[in-house]
Order: sequence, then C-alpha cells, then structure tokens
Amino acid sequence: MPKNRSRPCRRLLRAMPVSLTGAGLLLFGIATPALAIQAHGAPEGLYVHEIGHFLYALAMLGFTFQVIRNSRLAGKPGWRLMSRGALLLFLWNLWALVAHVIDTVIPARHFLVDDRGLHSILVLQSGIDYLYCLFRMDHLVCVPALLLIYLGLRHMAASGPVRPEGPADTA
Repeated sequence: MPKNRSRPCRRLLRAMPVSLTGAGLLLFGIATPALAIQAHGAPEGLYVHEIGHFLYALAMLGFTFQVIRNSRLAGKPGWRLMSRGALLLFLWNLWALVAHVIDTVIPARHFLVDDRGLHSILVLQSGIDYLYCLFRMDHLVCVPALLLIYLGLRHMAASGPVRPEGPADTA
C-alpha cells in the first residue's frame, strides 16, 4: 500500500480524540436535566414495570443455574464471572421490586416540593422513609453486576475462540 494513502488516515485518527472531546464538551454544555427518576402511569405502568423486573430476575436466575452452573461452562473463569454478574442482576431486580413497592407506600406529605413543583425532597420521618433511601441505592448492586459481566466478556475475548463440544466433534 502506498504511503501517501495511509497518511490522511493517520491524521484523521490523531485528530479523532480531540474532535470527540470537543463534541462531548459541547453536548455537556448544552445538555438539559435528565430527570433520571422515571414515573409510570398509575397503576398500569407500575404493574408492567414490576412484571418486567420479575421476568428479568427469572431470566438471570435461569441463566445462572441452568445455562452456566449445570453445564461445562461452570469451570471456565470468564463464564464464572458472567454467572456471578447474572446472580447480582437477579438480586438487583428483587431489590428494585421492593423499592417500587416502598415507593407506593410513602405518603406524599413526607416529600417537600422543590422549585419546579415536584415532590422530590424526602423528609426522613419514619422507618419506611429510611428503607426508601436504602432501596433507592440499587446502583450499588447493579453496577458491580455489570462490571462482573464486562470482566467475564473481556476474559472470554482475551482467551480466544472456543470450539463447541458435542456430538458433531466425535465424527
């Protein structure tokens, strides 16, 4: 390959991190509040959301015990990390289910109204308020779960492709 053709590509690759940084700073500067807590229409939206958590929890439990633990994958380090991550995601879904139930039990009078008119500031008055604060920190379970899954995938990618074992290999 002639050297003249590769030089524009190299220049582009060198300039790309600067361009991405500039674009990121621009987006950060013009961003609006995300309002990360999502409200669901009562009561159907909450029911569907809770069913989603329940089904996701069952899927992660099945993935952990049916797919990984009861197969030859259980001995592979990458899959063990994935299994632990899936188990934590199962626990996270149960955690989130409880958080949503607690959310429906807290009276509106326990919240102060902020300058936008939203009931977003919780005044800790009872035990249920403290439980609400504890269960709203579900990221303390979810982030390590996703990290374990990432580490498992990274380990699998580093160890190279795995040939499937089974009846087709014996012939």
